Amino acid sequence: MGILADRIEKFILAKLLEEQADREDGIVLRRNELADELNCAPSQISYVLSTRFSNDRGFIVESRRGLGGFISITRIPVKALLEASKQEEKKETATDKPLTMGMIDNSLFELMQQKFLRKREAALLHEAFAILMEEPDRKTREAKVRRLFEQVVSMVKEV
Repeated sequence: MGILADRIEKFILAKLLEEQADREDGIVLRRNELADELNCAPSQISYVLSTRFSNDRGFIVESRRGLGGFISITRIPVKALLEASKQEEKKETATDKPLTMGMIDNSLFELMQQKFLRKREAALLHEAFAILMEEPDRKTREAKVRRLFEQVVSMVKEV
């Protein structure tokens, strides 16, 4: 299902970029219409939504089935990652949310949407962040990720 799933994901991401440029609320799609447009089964749309548009990846997905059903997809704002960066200075507590690749991908997506990054640059940064996320020690891992992210943000805003 890899190739079809990739095509569905790219289509949904493109819709997000098109329709969410000036809005912070999500996009609303109809599963059956989307399946017809992509020439696939509605269950394949559901599969992609559950595996590639999860909270861990920086998305909130609401789905209603049945007649008139819809799918609502909203990106978690990049502000969440920046706020997590500010919490680094505070002592770690059990309530602190750990950084996830979803939060990072969402931030890169937002920087692309704001035209600070191109798709290729975002893909390279994704790989760099993925390597940093392999660090077993949470505190060290998050410090490195935040440091790189802050450098990226400061560089792209200088241009």
